[in-house]
Amino acid sequence: MMKYISALILSFFVYGFAGWIWESLICPPLMGYKIKNSGFLNGPIVPIYGVGALTVSLLFSSQETYLSIFIEGAFVACVIEYITSWGMEKLYHRRWWDYSDKAFHVNGRVCLEGFLVFGLFSVVAVKYVQPALLSKIMQHDVFLLVILATALTTILIIDTIATIISLTHLDERLEEFIKDIENYAQNAIEDFENNKDDFAQVVKLLQQKDKDTYIQILKKQKYSQRRILKAFPHLIHKHKNNDK
Repeated sequence: MMKYISALILSFFVYGFAGWIWESLICPPLMGYKIKNSGFLNGPIVPIYGVGALTVSLLFSSQETYLSIFIEGAFVACVIEYITSWGMEKLYHRRWWDYSDKAFHVNGRVCLEGFLVFGLFSVVAVKYVQPALLSKIMQHDVFLLVILATALTTILIIDTIATIISLTHLDERLEEFIKDIENYAQNAIEDFENNKDDFAQVVKLLQQKDKDTYIQILKKQKYSQRRILKAFPHLIHKHKNNDK
């Protein structure tokens, strides 16, 4: 039993690391951005990928049809993403990601595009990846698996605690950052008054017209805040919450 649990924990880290590679190293260049750490944590892992993949792998059998795994897996993954988005917003009073510009979204937290991607990934995970991955991991000695699972879990916990501590009073610090941007933009950007209700557009204009100043304002933030702002640019958007 201990061997199986350790194997599941290691599977979680494999999926979390794969998710980090996808979001940090693959997606940014494809979308024309620089490579960056797109995760909430400092380490190379995006836990929501691990949670989602492991959940659908445990809930659904590889004997089920492709269609049932696709639909059920997509639904479960969207529920996980929605709850995560809602929970992080309640904790930090900021929207971390927003799909309001996507088709068929639900309060900007999940969308049809994500549903389809989650469904595809669920089929791949349940039918192919998890059976092969679990079989490969289970070939190793239980002592090694327990040590690895314990070590990685400890590192994850430490990283999570350190990240949460570093983001204490995040909302107040972001307000200061936004105020600095607005104060500079008020005098430097000709179109500021027309765009001041869309802060994302203000930031875009500042980056285009005076990138050096934007970088200097950004550097006034602590490293942890700068990293989070780069990973989750929607944090600076002024957003009305519709699902209290």
